[in-house]
Amino acid sequence: MLQIDNVTKRFGGLVAVDAVSLTVNEGEIIGLIGPNGAGKTTLYNVIAGTFPATQGSIHFRGQRIDGKRADETCMLGLARTFQIPQVFGSMTVGDSIMVGAFLRSRSRRVARRRAEEVAEAVGLGHRFDLPTTSLTTAERKRLEVARTLATDPGMILLDEVMAGLNHTEVQLMLDLVSSLRDGGLTVLFVEHNLSAVMQICDRIAVLDHGAKIADGLPTEVMENREVITAYLGAPAEDGENQAGGDHA
Repeated sequence: MLQIDNVTKRFGGLVAVDAVSLTVNEGEIIGLIGPNGAGKTTLYNVIAGTFPATQGSIHFRGQRIDGKRADETCMLGLARTFQIPQVFGSMTVGDSIMVGAFLRSRSRRVARRRAEEVAEAVGLGHRFDLPTTSLTTAERKRLEVARTLATDPGMILLDEVMAGLNHTEVQLMLDLVSSLRDGGLTVLFVEHNLSAVMQICDRIAVLDHGAKIADGLPTEVMENREVITAYLGAPAEDGENQAGGDHA
């Protein structure tokens, strides 16, 4: 469904994404993980059309999308959330979701009906007419997902939708993501909560310093020596840094 081929993104002399290739098949939940600064969100921005790729190509449903604007990419059915929820403080929850629904219809009646359906699906039906400023952190995360779903995507890019949530809220978000896949969506998501990633993902891809260092089943990836080193650092050599050493 999504094919990323040798995508590189440079900012001047900084290589933020380094020749990354990744395939996401229809109906999969793929986790994209890596240490802070690994290039995950930059890759999302390139996929979604926020940044142009420096080189490489991206295809979605067989159509090349690198170089398209974010709104064009969304119209094709590829939508994304943001790491920090983009809440419209002057709007109600329902009106915020309708912003996404207006992508497909200019009718306020149709957009509201779609927003009501989505709000119920993400657990915000009882908050529909309340101001967005009244929402908790977890609810704002759900609102971010809801506005994305209102665009009727075929695939969504979730960017750290579990950050800042407690254990119960994480489990509820995992249930929501699973229900999205059960409803026919394909999901690629960036997440630092490795326990959550292990629970839900069909495959995991790992970035480090902009390059992909692993891609496979969750258990295989977590046992990969290069992945362990990226997260925990290289182990000291035997005898290294011992007191005394070779120095008098």
